[in-house]
Amino acid sequence: MSVQLVILGLLSEKPRHGYELRQEVERRLYATYINLSGGSLYYNLGQLERAGYVEKTRVEQQGRYPVRSVYQITPTGTAHFRIELRKLLFDPEGRERVFDPFNTALAFGHFVEEEELREAVMAHLKWAQERAAWIRGQQKFWQEQEISFAQAKIIEHGLAHYEAEIRWLEEFLHDLGRRETQVLKQEPHASVS
Repeated sequence: MSVQLVILGLLSEKPRHGYELRQEVERRLYATYINLSGGSLYYNLGQLERAGYVEKTRVEQQGRYPVRSVYQITPTGTAHFRIELRKLLFDPEGRERVFDPFNTALAFGHFVEEEELREAVMAHLKWAQERAAWIRGQQKFWQEQEISFAQAKIIEHGLAHYEAEIRWLEEFLHDLGRRETQVLKQEPHASVS
């Protein structure tokens, strides 16, 4: 539902075409918690249209770009959006349904060499550091714009998430290093004759 909620929320602000929806998702950092690829976007727009929550208002074409359908939220869509928004706002248990593929891989990490595990953790650390730096840049940009208090908190939350991830990954590497040191100390040394 979060993809559809985002679409309905953005259309509640003003009518938009699909490409504009996708750009706005990226610009506002919503892509950190929803997947709004082209196929997903148009699939969800189609579902919302069939349900009567959105409708095409017009088509437009700029220059050589393809013709784009502009969507707007319907009164039924507005009512549905507000109901779903409140459901998500008051559903703390829904936050437990987070899937992280890295944790799935780590569950079977004992099947790879320690060095390979270290390389994987370092790759994730680099990725998290890059994402945090990007969000800091976005945060700086958005501080100069007029955004709502709640939108500013979304950016802050995303940054806090990546900062926590960075700390956890650094501790993971530290623990791997400590574990490797303990293994080396426990290995018997070959006797010299």
